[in-house]
Amino acid sequence: MTISPKETILPNLNPDTNLGEVEVGESYTIPLSERRVVTQAYDLSIQTIIEQWDDRILELPEIQRGYVWDDARASRLIESLLLNIPIPVVYFAETEDAQWEIIDGHQRIKSVVRFVKNEFRLSSLMVLGDFKGFRYHQLPQREQRYLLHRTMRAVVLSPDSHPKIKFEVFERLNTGSLALNAQELRNSLYRGEFNRLLRQLPHNDDFRAILGTRAPRKRMVDEELILRFLAFLDGLAKYSPSLKVFLNDYMKRFQNASDGVLEELRSTFEETIARVRSILGTSAFRLTNQYGVPVERTVNRALFDAQMLSFSWTDESHLSSKRTQILKSLAALYEDEEFLDSIRRATGDRSRTLTRVHGVSEALRRSGVSLNIPKDVGDAFERLSEEQS
Repeated sequence: MTISPKETILPNLNPDTNLGEVEVGESYTIPLSERRVVTQAYDLSIQTIIEQWDDRILELPEIQRGYVWDDARASRLIESLLLNIPIPVVYFAETEDAQWEIIDGHQRIKSVVRFVKNEFRLSSLMVLGDFKGFRYHQLPQREQRYLLHRTMRAVVLSPDSHPKIKFEVFERLNTGSLALNAQELRNSLYRGEFNRLLRQLPHNDDFRAILGTRAPRKRMVDEELILRFLAFLDGLAKYSPSLKVFLNDYMKRFQNASDGVLEELRSTFEETIARVRSILGTSAFRLTNQYGVPVERTVNRALFDAQMLSFSWTDESHLSSKRTQILKSLAALYEDEEFLDSIRRATGDRSRTLTRVHGVSEALRRSGVSLNIPKDVGDAFERLSEEQS
């Protein structure tokens, strides 16, 4: 299967105001060379599915959508199979290790596995009432054989599919009871050394103290925050929406980075977050008054970007003596309507992204702090100033 060679416009289907960047109304183009989708369809018998589950050929993403079907719903699936009623297609993605990762169909597959392993009794049957209360081993031999011979249609996404379009396929087929958000999808698609680093960094003591929770928050919210920082640190000057695609590309590029590169990324994050905490304390990433007291309690992701990037460019030796000035300068910045707009509305926009990072870095400069801003970022700030003047 290949995508038709015409312009492919993909809208943001699932804006998430709590867990991912909101890019309201944004569409983006996937180039022709990146639209390759390769799939293969199979009719798998229930017996084959059980064997593949036991042999760990079938696997779930690292962030698992928990099994949520009750026995009544699982029983109706078994009844449908016994009656030879067609079952909705299940979708897998083949990994480089020739395993099949379940994209859509976890509840159906796990229900069949549970029943054949005698883990629940049939209930709420609509047609086969004679089998109510039966476990698999209690069914007549004929029905047991019928069930094992029934098939499910499976569509397998090949690893030859391009990563960008593969992400879109995952997102569109991700229809479980608790749909994965963008970072959870990245966690499944871009597994490797960099992803392991992203899973470790949220445990950093400074980071946890600032956010005010002992353990990383659910749904990989903290992992995505750190990914944003590292991705913008690497490519702010060249950044253009969509933010989702920008983060996908960065994770793909560093998926199997060397130990040296990973250690450098770890050190950069740890040094920067320690620097932020030393000046802003537990009020970091929140709007504050001139005394550093939060005027809004919620962590602002866009402000996180701006503060982390700006503090990563500072000379640490200048900071501690400038804390009072920094707090006052930032408080003044937070009264600027243009800056507030850049951290509250359409924050994935390139202009707003540059505006907020430039705003915080200039606030630090006005406090007497030295910054070593990369030349390409400085040039981007200058062009932005010219455009806005």
